[in-house]
Amino acid sequence: MKVIKLLGAVLAGAALSASVAAPVTAEEPQTGKFLYETNCAVCHQFDGGGVPFMQPELFGSKRANAPKGGVIDMILFGSAADGAGQSGFTNEMPGFDFLTNEEIALIATYVRTNFENNGGAVTADDVQPRRK
Repeated sequence: MKVIKLLGAVLAGAALSASVAAPVTAEEPQTGKFLYETNCAVCHQFDGGGVPFMQPELFGSKRANAPKGGVIDMILFGSAADGAGQSGFTNEMPGFDFLTNEEIALIATYVRTNFENNGGAVTADDVQPRRK
């Protein structure tokens, strides 16, 4: 019985030191895909398909393929963006103005270059002047 208790204490100690030495989760790289999945996919879905009558799909998006200011404004200001055109959807999009210019640029680039969109890249320098 003493051997089992001693073995249990050794294993518990080893587990504790392993958990202290290694982080619980690895830091995710800040990519457009990661930021989209973290901030946008809950509504627009991981595949960009949206939810009918609730959130628009992103495939072949007019906004994503138009000049980059429109998609930047949509991410920054949500449904409050000029010309948001959300009338056919019941859920309002929140603004993500708490994200950095670089994070918004990464998300915008991801949306503009995926989901059958070809709008092109967005930089942090493109985002800065759009903030009001």
